[in-house]
Amino acid sequence: MFNVVRVVHFDESASTADCAEYVDTVRIAAKELDTLGHFVAPTLPGVINGGNVLVHLRFPSAEIAARHIGDFDVTLRTPPAMYVDGVGYPASSAHRRPDEPHTVYRALLVRVDPDASVEAVEEFEGDLLKMPGYIPSIVAWRLSRVADSVGRTEWTHVWEQEFTDHDALMGQYLNHPVHWSIVDRWFDPECPEVIVRERVCHTFCAVDDIAIE
Repeated sequence: MFNVVRVVHFDESASTADCAEYVDTVRIAAKELDTLGHFVAPTLPGVINGGNVLVHLRFPSAEIAARHIGDFDVTLRTPPAMYVDGVGYPASSAHRRPDEPHTVYRALLVRVDPDASVEAVEEFEGDLLKMPGYIPSIVAWRLSRVADSVGRTEWTHVWEQEFTDHDALMGQYLNHPVHWSIVDRWFDPECPEVIVRERVCHTFCAVDDIAIE
């Protein structure tokens, strides 16, 4: 399976009606793709460089994704969209807590310094994957290396989670000691271990069904 995530950033002057029409248009375009599943949803309050619309597409293969995504990206870049961030990546099976509620999908797009050592990158990845062991509101998760990237940043990783609810993401997750004492060192320019040196894209939206499979 090959997944594609797109984060659409609107022109700030766009009207509510134009934004709603755009979302409807993109949803229709997504339904016409040869996907195994998809969603198109407005982002929720609290995103950081997270845009206004979050799109998630699951394709059977990278080859099928490549046949469709070019034309779909043209649709995404029509007004009121100002620019689009995004990644494509081979999707491994997700980790999941069975029978737990899940109402929010979150994706963190990051660019790791290309000069970072292999050992540092692997330790960074390992620290991210430790988080669900401490944070029970993360009910599904997957960390992937990016195969292709679009937008202003050459993304290298996508860290996906499903949360029980919006409050859990904004509270328990962001304020948890494992976040600021272990993981933040990779992002903080004042820490010697820092390897994420560019802006991140922290984006999330409401979901009704399983987003990470």
